[in-house]
Amino acid sequence: MTGERRRLRGAEQRPLRGYAPLVVLVAAIAVMVAVVPSKVPDDRVAADAAGPAEVTDGQPASGWGDTVAPCEDRDLQVDDLEYSPPCFEFTGDNGGATARGVTDDEILVSFRLPADTNLFALLGQLGGVDIDADSVRLAEDAEAIVEYFNENFEFYGRKLRLVGYDGRGQIIPELQGAGQDAATNDSLRVANEIGAFADLSALSQPYADALTRNEVIAMGAPYLSREWFEERRPYAWSTFPDCTAVAENSAPYTNRRLLGRDATHAGGDLAGQPRTMAVVSPNNLEYQQCVDVFVDGLAAEGNDVAERLDYSIDITTLQTSAASIVAKLKAADVTSVSCACDAIMQMYLAKEAAAQGYEPEWLIAGVGFIETDLGGQIVANNAPEQWARSFGGSPWAAQQPPERSVAHAAYRSVRPDGDPTDLLDLVYHQVLVVALGVQMAGPDLTPETFEAGLFAYPPGEGQAGAWDFSPGHYTPVTDIREMWWDPDALSPFNGKPGTYLDEGERWQKDDIPEGEPEVLP
Repeated sequence: MTGERRRLRGAEQRPLRGYAPLVVLVAAIAVMVAVVPSKVPDDRVAADAAGPAEVTDGQPASGWGDTVAPCEDRDLQVDDLEYSPPCFEFTGDNGGATARGVTDDEILVSFRLPADTNLFALLGQLGGVDIDADSVRLAEDAEAIVEYFNENFEFYGRKLRLVGYDGRGQIIPELQGAGQDAATNDSLRVANEIGAFADLSALSQPYADALTRNEVIAMGAPYLSREWFEERRPYAWSTFPDCTAVAENSAPYTNRRLLGRDATHAGGDLAGQPRTMAVVSPNNLEYQQCVDVFVDGLAAEGNDVAERLDYSIDITTLQTSAASIVAKLKAADVTSVSCACDAIMQMYLAKEAAAQGYEPEWLIAGVGFIETDLGGQIVANNAPEQWARSFGGSPWAAQQPPERSVAHAAYRSVRPDGDPTDLLDLVYHQVLVVALGVQMAGPDLTPETFEAGLFAYPPGEGQAGAWDFSPGHYTPVTDIREMWWDPDALSPFNGKPGTYLDEGERWQKDDIPEGEPEVLP
């Protein structure tokens, strides 16, 4: 075992808490190196010798020069790898220590093991879904994926090096907006003791906030608003869709596919009634900003929501809040409910609806893990008849079995005899965005060139949907699919009954067609 693996193993024998769920990327793409006008505004390119003011799509943020040129023998860095960056050839000096955590031969990337339980294990425990999320094996997954990108991407004489550490922060209070002091202490350790360039485990808002204040690239903040990311640029990124982008896609989907039609998938007395819609969401500022965008998008087409309800993110009060919310929805005869919330709150809402004899359509909003198979199983395990009526538009792609998973292929290339966890795909895609930013930055790697490089990354298409980073868009997925819950089909995620299905189409917001949802056959 290498010294680095010993360090990862020794962090603590607790479930790893550092990775955000991502979709599986499967279909190959052919991204050509395009020389087109830059989508990187001048004011977003780093000052102080961080690179040229003009950066074109497909060009590293450091620019072409004596050390970097397009490859002569191919267009993609990795042939047949979807979302591969363009291929660059590098010779010469990389500039050495261009930023904190960057030397002439390595780039430090940290991940935190919080002091309480693993997020995904916690969700599974609360919802009755078993998942394989062993901390030591997750660390080994991360090592393998880092090794894969070190071998296949162009990092200009450097390699990524993972540094795991035991944090003082706890994910349960942080997900409820508390735990600021411990999160801040952890971020100071990352910035000052570890000296990391980026952190892969910024899964909670308090920890992500603290990292960005200390000028560490924070990867993973879940579903926060575009305004939140903009205020923290160039440090805040995520593989979760930002909720503003979700709302901008959800509004035309709702206008064109749902409102003005009958609630054909509701039950009881609501079945076949003209569709009326409610939105339920947490009451914090960032999520309310996104609900505002959604409501405004409906109003632009002459539609509205019948009820807009909110609640506090407090695990101890979720069930009580759910009972009160369901009573209001039932009294208002709302036919269709969209919970822009987490899977646990959705679980409680569905359970309360069953207890109160309320049978609405459940409209998937595309946030809060609900649209992953893990989230769907959490709800369905506790309220199966309710969740059998769930469908909607979501940016998340269908999860894929290991034999078709890009993450598994990458893992097998470096660990042919290894046994990865259920969360390998999640780890892979978290590391992927960092790897893309490092390659697209060029040898003069700083947080600013990391940002400019991702903005210059050519848009790609794959099974995960349309990927594009651009000013104001710090999360990659830009389109949606129409999906529904099938309680009987086996999930590629864990081989258990229950998965989301679709018709194989994905739409940009301007291309969403008018028509009855093709769901729940």
